[in-house]
Amino acid sequence: MSKFEYTEDMVTRMHDVAGSGVTEEIIESLMDEFDFPRRSVTAKLRKLGYDVPKKPGAAPVFSADETDELASFLESNSGNLTAEEISQQFAGGKFTARQINGKALSLEMTGHVKPAEKKVTPRTYSEEEESKISDMVEGGSYLEEIADAMGRSVNSIRGKLLSMGLKAPQRDKKDSKADPYAGIEDMLDQTVEEIAEAFDKTVRGVKTVLTRRGLACADYTPKASGE
Repeated sequence: MSKFEYTEDMVTRMHDVAGSGVTEEIIESLMDEFDFPRRSVTAKLRKLGYDVPKKPGAAPVFSADETDELASFLESNSGNLTAEEISQQFAGGKFTARQINGKALSLEMTGHVKPAEKKVTPRTYSEEEESKISDMVEGGSYLEEIADAMGRSVNSIRGKLLSMGLKAPQRDKKDSKADPYAGIEDMLDQTVEEIAEAFDKTVRGVKTVLTRRGLACADYTPKASGE
């Protein structure tokens, strides 16, 4: 049995105030009048057949009709639009690209969504620089010597060596102590895991730093504020 019991008078009252549609003000009024929590009041209104608005600030949820409409929209535009483009054209922009992708996945219709173009990350080391680094490693140069010769930070060179499958000994392990992520700007063509391994940090830590510094790497782009 429900903890919050509704009498006939209470139900009549709900019909009286919700007859023209349920608004946030009506919900709050009923909560105050009955001294019942929002979840109970909104659940009862839905049970009585009323459409209840989501709590302010909550992400919109697909209704059954919207789900059917999205399925039809995807079929009609199969392969022509990315999730971002669909989010702008469907339901007046009510849903985000992430929500579109999620619903398409649940409908097993991801094949109808055009894949977004992968962001091309600018090359941070030229072929000539990579060749020089390789030669210095083969010649037994220290990490610091390579960094000096290339005009890069030790961390940047360490990351580059990792992506090239090379290693070089480090003479002074206190290098870059002031900034544990010094040189990360030169490693944006690498993945989060590669950067994390280069800095001996966690993937989560690297993502946090990238987000704080407004940087994107090969497989991670920070969310825009408010997204």
